[in-house]
Amino acid sequence: MNNVFTAKLLQNLNNKKGEKGFTLIELLVVVIIIGVLAAVALPNLLGQVGKAREAEAKNGIGSINRAQQGYHFEARNFSPALVEADFQNINNPLSLSLVSEFYNYSVAAPTNDAVATVDAATEVATFAGAGTDDLSGEAFAQAQNASANGIREFAGAVGFQSSTGNYGMAVCQESGVASALDAAGARTVGDQVGVSGISFSNPSAATCDNAGILLR
Repeated sequence: MNNVFTAKLLQNLNNKKGEKGFTLIELLVVVIIIGVLAAVALPNLLGQVGKAREAEAKNGIGSINRAQQGYHFEARNFSPALVEADFQNINNPLSLSLVSEFYNYSVAAPTNDAVATVDAATEVATFAGAGTDDLSGEAFAQAQNASANGIREFAGAVGFQSSTGNYGMAVCQESGVASALDAAGARTVGDQVGVSGISFSNPSAATCDNAGILLR
């Protein structure tokens, strides 16, 4: 008898439990919690996505720098100017293919003998003056839709010191996302981050222009 009563009681409780739903207050609390979590987590998530996209540009500029060094070792000169279309396949002087959804890559014409100068004390080669050393054209990773994609621009360059046979290189990063965009959202001519000096003995002595941040 007790077993029958117990079975019916449990069955009745299960039926009542199955019919129970969430109240409006409970649903509102859940929605509010989800909203708060989204507001806190979304900016961090977007920031991490932007950093992942920037890693692609850093690697791209690093690849160009290394390819420039190899090209100079063989040709005793740096690569001629290259535009974004040249990097769509490996049929370019640097044998590099750099195809990106977020960046366009380019290389300026090299700065050779007549205009590269080296400070004797710091061994920093700059991109103006007169001297006997070679500097590659600056490599640029130009951001596409920088604000929307949360990405910064990058630049790189390589130098060769003829007296020692040493190479030096640098990679510079824009100080902030779209920091050099004008009110219309276009990049102001001359405000693009760039490398202004390369050190042959101390990589940290290299310099960036337009408030760029030296990475290496």
